[in-house]
This record gives sequence, C-alpha cells and structure tokens, in this order.
Amino acid sequence: MVYIPVNSQLMTGLDQVSTFNEGLAAIKKGDQWAFMDKQGAIAIDFRDDLFATNQKGVEMKAPVFQNGRALISRIKENITYYGYIDKSGKEVIKSAYVNATPFKNGFALVMGYSKEVVGQNKVLGKNVVSYEIEEFVIDLNGKVMTPMLHSRNYVPDKMKKGKSPDFTCILLGARMVGVKTAGQKWEVYKF
Repeated sequence: MVYIPVNSQLMTGLDQVSTFNEGLAAIKKGDQWAFMDKQGAIAIDFRDDLFATNQKGVEMKAPVFQNGRALISRIKENITYYGYIDKSGKEVIKSAYVNATPFKNGFALVMGYSKEVVGQNKVLGKNVVSYEIEEFVIDLNGKVMTPMLHSRNYVPDKMKKGKSPDFTCILLGARMVGVKTAGQKWEVYKF
C-alpha cells in the first residue's frame, strides 16, 4: 500500500473563513462575504450585505445560515435595516427591521421602527414626530407570529450612529418568548 499525500488548493487571498453550518461556510475578501459549499465552490457570490454575527463556540463573527436563512443588512437614510436571504442568495424577508436575530427552531426576533407625525410646531413650522420601536417573532416566511412584544418610544439618533436598539425579548424555544418589562421583570409568553 502506498500513501500519496494530496493537497489541492481551492482558494487564496481570503481574509477570513468560518466553519461549515448547514453545508455552507462563510468566506471573506476585503469588505465582502460569500458562502462556499463543502466542495469549495462558491454557492453565494461575494456581496457587501451579508451580516456577520457571533457563532456559538467560535470566537469570530461571520455570516451564518440557520434554518436555511442568513441575515443581511442594508443602510437607508443612515439607519441599518436587516432582512434574510435563502441558500440561493435570494432576499426572502425584506430588509425592513432595525434589529434582527438569526433564526432558531424556525423563528427569529425582529424589531420594527415607525415614525408618526403627531402634530406641528407652528412657531418653527416643523412637524412634531413620535418614533417607536416594536419587537415581534417571525417565522421563516416573515409572517409575524406574535403581537408586538415590547413597544416603546425611541429616538433614532443612536441608530443613525450605527447602533441598533437592544432587544428586550429572547426566544426561549418551544414557541415561547421571554419579555423584559419596564420594571426590569420578565414575563413569558407562548405563541
């Protein structure tokens, strides 16, 4: 028996690589990410909207597929909005949320943002505006599974500086969600 070592180089010049998850690994070149399959072929080409998140047990941030969905982010009017793509790279849940989590057991937490004109300052000739954020659970198709979980006023200045609002809810599993109340206590809901 003869052992012949074979080293076949698949890609060069990558800035970062991640571990495989759901058959795909994220790879980074410059400011863009892509996904490769287990044969080393590019499954989703390099693009600048793939969003890197913390991976369990790994010390680096990288885009990841969970439940067949990966987070993307786009900036509109200086605010980052999040959505999801499928394994073909198609946007399947529109980038309309100011914060979003990766999917887990078929569900994800998302945060909506709304702006409402509630009056007008006649002296200054400007609208009086109320901004609100709301948290929801969505399914893999983007369908809202819960009523708003924690609606609150929010000034968009922080979002315009690149900071997404923090979640006050967590997915607990088994179609359950924990919601932190204004009194810093927790409530648990089944959906």
